[in-house]
Amino acid sequence: MEPLPPQAETVPFPLITLEGPAMERGRQYGVQAGERIAVCLAIYRAAIDAKGVEWEKARTVARRIQERLEKSHPEQMAEMRGIAEGVGEPVEDIVAINARTELLYGLSKAAVARSEPDGCTGAIALPSVTADGHLLHGQNWDWRDECADCGVVLRIIPEAGPRILTFVEAGMMARAGLNSAGVAITGNFLECEKDGSRDGVPIPLIRRAVLSQTHLSDALLTVLQSPRAFSNNLMVSHADGDAIDLETTPDEAFWIAPEGGLLVHANHFVSAPARAKLQDRSLLVNADSLYRDRRVEAHLRAAAGSITLETLKEAFQDRWGAPRAVCRSVVSGPGGRTSSTVATILMDVTARRMWVAPRPYGPHSYTRYDLD
Repeated sequence: MEPLPPQAETVPFPLITLEGPAMERGRQYGVQAGERIAVCLAIYRAAIDAKGVEWEKARTVARRIQERLEKSHPEQMAEMRGIAEGVGEPVEDIVAINARTELLYGLSKAAVARSEPDGCTGAIALPSVTADGHLLHGQNWDWRDECADCGVVLRIIPEAGPRILTFVEAGMMARAGLNSAGVAITGNFLECEKDGSRDGVPIPLIRRAVLSQTHLSDALLTVLQSPRAFSNNLMVSHADGDAIDLETTPDEAFWIAPEGGLLVHANHFVSAPARAKLQDRSLLVNADSLYRDRRVEAHLRAAAGSITLETLKEAFQDRWGAPRAVCRSVVSGPGGRTSSTVATILMDVTARRMWVAPRPYGPHSYTRYDLD
């Protein structure tokens, strides 16, 4: 597929290549992304402070999380220690931004009352419905607008295992991405009454672990076997031509298969068992989720058999219901916070390529990123 033409000049997210042993990769990350990691830390220090939690308390909790991760995810912890060394910050601060969900929603007096929309609309088109038989996978990431200033794309070349290409908030381990074996992942906010009821692995580390797998079955097992503290929806695909959506909670995971070659998800529980068993608190802050997924699916369904990256881009630009649309313009929230569609991420998983556009609600352009 041809690269998407730019619509306007925007500053692309920087591409950072990490290579070698975990600790060395981390040092490279910390040095090359130092300014953006500092921005990310400032954003979440302020966010946690706004919850009435002192940063030192957040660090204490991060140290406890670190102790668990040293045993369960030693390679990722080595990389985080390298990041801390490279950027000149305590390692617990790097753990803290990776555990931002646990700290933002697990420490405040409001417990797990997640009052700010952490959205996302994701879509996967299987080879049977695309124009050239490629598997396409994409997402609009809706969150704090200022987080566009700390985004980076990582090209990770480990000593063993598949190469990884992932869009992240600087200092984090993974968000949306793909690997050289053909595994790809995006994620969406979900919330239920079980959230915060147990300890778990921070979501960025689960996503990174998924991107370290070579087969769809192993990628799914990685999610299913990981202890989780908070709900999250994970859309996992493979270039060989299939995908599964996992609506996860701390206790369970509910799966959704593609229908008619398409898999679309936003920010509410869709599977029948989940809807019957859980209190879907996601809708208390993301009622627009009820139409966002349907609108993206309708756009793609109308083009079934001829879907391209351009089709996906158009679907993610849908403005119906603005400002609470698929493509969200800047919306003011409590305490002066602003949310928006921070980035659109498009992946041709078959070709192992990614395109990312920052702040796509305004004039924007897509930048192509390759694994090689």
